[in-house]
Amino acid sequence: MDSIRDERRAWRPARILGLLVAGALSLGLAFGLAPAVSAAPGVNWDAVARCESGGNWSINTGNGYYGGLQFNPNTWRANGGTGMPHQASREEQIRVAENVLRTQGIGAWPVCGKQAGAAAAPVRAQASPQVKAPVKASAPVKASAPVKASAPVKASTPVKQAPVTGSIDNPAGDYTIQPGDTLTAIAEKHGIDGGWQTLVQRNTRFLTNPDLIYPGHRIALR
Repeated sequence: MDSIRDERRAWRPARILGLLVAGALSLGLAFGLAPAVSAAPGVNWDAVARCESGGNWSINTGNGYYGGLQFNPNTWRANGGTGMPHQASREEQIRVAENVLRTQGIGAWPVCGKQAGAAAAPVRAQASPQVKAPVKASAPVKASAPVKASAPVKASTPVKQAPVTGSIDNPAGDYTIQPGDTLTAIAEKHGIDGGWQTLVQRNTRFLTNPDLIYPGHRIALR
């Protein structure tokens, strides 16, 4: 009996200790003592929260955005959040933010995401640009052959004119022509009727060119 009592006495403290540990774990789960959520590498969520809400994780200004990272309710619920963002813990808000980051990228926080130095969404590799074939240079235009200068036009040979033949001397004449005389002056000086034409008629064979008479030649006045 005594041995049974001893065994019972030894069992009771161990049982009580186990119940205390189990109770503590139950209380911890009941009060939300869940493991802390770590932020995605490269994203400083505290910096984003300082920019968005001044670092107030429970802020509710009535502008339609809630919590430290300023979620709207639709985005919050679509990425795994329950309740309202500003009523959730910092760790829960960061967990939902990481889901948003995977689906929308850091562009979901267009201003504060950049200011906090958060990692941008992965950039898709761009297709390598197509290299256009080089344009072939057009063949050089051949210079046209220079136009040959036309041969100079030879001056036409001047037509030789027959020498002008003057009047000749009349051996039977009774008047010797003086320098400066003309048939008109001679006819007027000697009162020849009909003028110089009469003198030509009287010296037909000799006054062959009435405009060209020579001093010293003789003509007939009668």
